[in-house]
Amino acid sequence: MPSGSHRLSPVPWSENIPQFSPVATILGIALLLYAAIGEPLLGRRFFTRLERRRGTDPMALVTFYRVAIGTQWGWTAVIAAILVLSPGLTAAHLGLRAPQAWGPLLAAVIGFCLALLVVWVLTRDRQGKSDGPGAGRKQGPVLPPASDPGGHVLAVLAPRSRRERRTAGVLAATAGICEELLYRGLFVALGVSLGLPVWVAAVVSCLLFAFAHLYQGWWGLVGPGLLGALFMVVYLGTGSLLIPIVLHMALDMRSLLFTGGGRRHRARAL
Repeated sequence: MPSGSHRLSPVPWSENIPQFSPVATILGIALLLYAAIGEPLLGRRFFTRLERRRGTDPMALVTFYRVAIGTQWGWTAVIAAILVLSPGLTAAHLGLRAPQAWGPLLAAVIGFCLALLVVWVLTRDRQGKSDGPGAGRKQGPVLPPASDPGGHVLAVLAPRSRRERRTAGVLAATAGICEELLYRGLFVALGVSLGLPVWVAAVVSCLLFAFAHLYQGWWGLVGPGLLGALFMVVYLGTGSLLIPIVLHMALDMRSLLFTGGGRRHRARAL
């Protein structure tokens, strides 16, 4: 890097490589192992427990949300410790800065809208097709929520009370911040600091993000996996993690509170 150049490029590590201290490297690798092993296993365990208790325990979903919120802020505290322990690592290396390029963002927004369209087509309420001539007549058997990709998971996670909706909103905001810091911010910077090409670190991060949603079945791998890749494109293209954080929050809010993940599946459950 030229000695007189202090300007960061649109890709945070292209002019100065993030430098993790030895202790911070160990903490980063520990988080990597947790994301690869602990997060999928614990997610499946807690979701299975939620499935068993959802119909009988009015606090089951709130407890599930709170555990997720506490866990994510826990690893965010470790990320903060990594920053403090590494003089050669700045918040900008983790994408916490203003966007440096806007051209790639337009393409990413278009891709994001297309991805939402695909998700909507795959998960929309098929009962709406009964509108039209003969709609008042008795219809055939209605498919349960599990017939939709991810429908069963959304039905279990759908908030049905005011307390559940408030906690779901906190979880959506938490996931937008904490998951982006971990999977896009920290893991890519850590991989680059260990000598991996940027694209390899990005692919590994996207795979870990998909495996974190393994408890949702195959749809958990495909849906969140594609969205995680899209968030990564936005991050790499703009050099900022702020836009993926906002998009992530908005998408989680929509999934939990305003679409089939909330009202539609709540109505079906009733």
